[in-house]
Amino acid sequence: MSPPLPQASLSLLQEAATSLRLPDRSRFVGEHIEGLHLRGATLGQPLFERCTLQRSVLEGCDMSGVRFFERTVVDACQFTRVDFRASGLNDTVFRGCVFDTCDFRQSRFDACVLDGCTFINCRIVDTGMPAHATTGCRFEGVLKDVRFVAAGTPAVLDADFSGCVLDYVSFENCRLDKVIPPRDPRHVYLPDIAARARRALEAVSAAPADAATKVLTRRLRRYAQLQGDILNLDNLRHVEEPAVAEALIVALVER
Repeated sequence: MSPPLPQASLSLLQEAATSLRLPDRSRFVGEHIEGLHLRGATLGQPLFERCTLQRSVLEGCDMSGVRFFERTVVDACQFTRVDFRASGLNDTVFRGCVFDTCDFRQSRFDACVLDGCTFINCRIVDTGMPAHATTGCRFEGVLKDVRFVAAGTPAVLDADFSGCVLDYVSFENCRLDKVIPPRDPRHVYLPDIAARARRALEAVSAAPADAATKVLTRRLRRYAQLQGDILNLDNLRHVEEPAVAEALIVALVER
């Protein structure tokens, strides 16, 4: 077992504004960091425990591999072109932050809180987002292979996707009553998708049980378990056989 990392002082982080580099794996514990402005700095996979980062601006910085522990709070901060790749964001409260053109590939959000945050043209790919802890957030640009997930009781997702393209995005155990759907015309907003699917299942049950009907029935049963959904029709037509895709569109969208 490796020894614990030595604790770094706040002054070391402030000096990074001049040196443009922190020692690798610098560890900050219980620090209140306010008004920090870093531009083009490499932070070397820092660790933050029980810290508060407030009203700070980071531009063009490398924060890849950063780790937040023990409910670190990031409040009213602006991140522009920041590299967050392979970061551990799970134990963090992000409040009123703006992320502009940041890279979150291989990062996890599962157990963090996102309150009143804005994500503009960020690379958020193949990850889970905490639906139960996402409130008042706005997303612009493309979200790809992202899963908004709530455990236990269905959660009300509060998010504005109006300027967003949802590319293979799913909503698991999420109510979408407070969602603003994408304006992009390939999307269809269906907060009542379960009721639509159940009505379609009743109609399909009277049809001959051929192979296509069996596939359609399986798909409709899955949609009947959702609290709500936003369908990207291009995605649907890509993953399903043409006849099944069009039957689903008729059953869920056009009726």
